[in-house]
Amino acid sequence: MRPLLFLIFINDLPKFVNDKSVLFADDTSILLSHSNPTDFNNNINTVFKILNDWCKENLLTLNFTKTQFTNFTTKNNNQIEININYNNKFIPTITYTKFLSLIVNCSLTWINCIDSLTKKLSTTCYLIRNIEPYLSILKIIYHSLFHSILSYGIMFGRNSSHRSVIFKMQKGVIRIIMGYGYRESCRELFEELKISTLSSQYIFSLLLFVVNNRDYFVSNSVYHNINTRQKVIYTCLRYLWPCNKGIYYSGIKILMVFPRQLKTSSASLKSLKLL
Repeated sequence: MRPLLFLIFINDLPKFVNDKSVLFADDTSILLSHSNPTDFNNNINTVFKILNDWCKENLLTLNFTKTQFTNFTTKNNNQIEININYNNKFIPTITYTKFLSLIVNCSLTWINCIDSLTKKLSTTCYLIRNIEPYLSILKIIYHSLFHSILSYGIMFGRNSSHRSVIFKMQKGVIRIIMGYGYRESCRELFEELKISTLSSQYIFSLLLFVVNNRDYFVSNSVYHNINTRQKVIYTCLRYLWPCNKGIYYSGIKILMVFPRQLKTSSASLKSLKLL
């Protein structure tokens, strides 16, 4: 009952903060953006003051040690100095943060998320390797322990340039399950076990995201009335590298490769996964 009452208590917070805010349990994230560094700094401090005033009016106290700031930017742009304070109490600036168990760094390279994921998967690999001589249900253990960790948030960080480390661990687990040596090819083993590779899972999750969230995208019919052959093409133009690596651009790019009948419903995509 206490968590529910707390959610009801803070439910009006987004009305006071004009910028986009995300509430989840007892965590609150506020997203701001601006092209001018000076205005950006002023806007952040204004919002932070509004947040503290709201807490004061509702007999709450903001924990300054747990309140942090992350400045997301591209790798080529230098980090600007942002000082956020309220009554001369400053909050720290961090280079990465955890959101719903996903670690996001300031340049969106996902290397911190990959490092954290690698440690979790290493523990699972050690467990499977040690129980392999005693159990014949390693595939079930793989899906319950390894696959569940691997597939969580797969759309976001698994397209990183550091994903090869995770794929090597996946191949290592497959070899353990089938009793193969670490130098032997495991291409046929994925097909025999009917387990998707990391890249296949990533592509499938993107396809499902685009098909199930069509309202997030704009079709070509919005811009012209020409009767083109592929009427389900969605327009999503992005000019920055992090955006081209994102789920919106990558999802559309992958979807356009598939036949038209697979682009229209998630049921068709799920049947494709079973093939």
